[in-house]
Amino acid sequence: MFSLLFGVLLGCTPNEEPSEVPQETAEEVSPIDWEDCSYRIGEHICNLSLPDSNMEDFALYDHYGKPIVIQLSAEWCAPCHRAGMFAEETMEQWVAEDLLWITILLENDEGERPNALDLAEWVEEMGITNSVVLAGSRNLIDLTGEHGFPLTSWPTFAIITDELLVYHGFSGWSEEYLDQKIAEMLFYGE
Repeated sequence: MFSLLFGVLLGCTPNEEPSEVPQETAEEVSPIDWEDCSYRIGEHICNLSLPDSNMEDFALYDHYGKPIVIQLSAEWCAPCHRAGMFAEETMEQWVAEDLLWITILLENDEGERPNALDLAEWVEEMGITNSVVLAGSRNLIDLTGEHGFPLTSWPTFAIITDELLVYHGFSGWSEEYLDQKIAEMLFYGE
């Protein structure tokens, strides 16, 4: 009896393919929700879009969620070279925290805006495989920190939180001091 009823009901169903119900796609919300930016400590850093060593555009805001060290350098600067030699080692030391080291060359050996060859030479000399080297210019400098980095000597460093806040900045080179400031940022809060 049950099989007869089942057969009758089955025979009365329309012979249509079930239509696919459109699934709602969640719109991805950008974590970048601020309008104001600067290069001052405690404020969100402004986005940078600069060519990397492969001459492809690199956008800083694409790396939201990673702590970042930015080294501002000139190719003619000996202390900049010493600091640059630690880029890969520093990233390796902080690999669990996904630290990104970015070197922005502002001048080449002749004091001019760096080109692809200058970046390639820097990458080779520093043994860079994971860190990023970008071509910048003196247009990225603003002593007030409002529209550019407050660079007063070479190299200058900016330490950026994973939320793209400028945590600390300093000029000169000290591996110990840099490690101390990275650890402060990562483990003792912003």
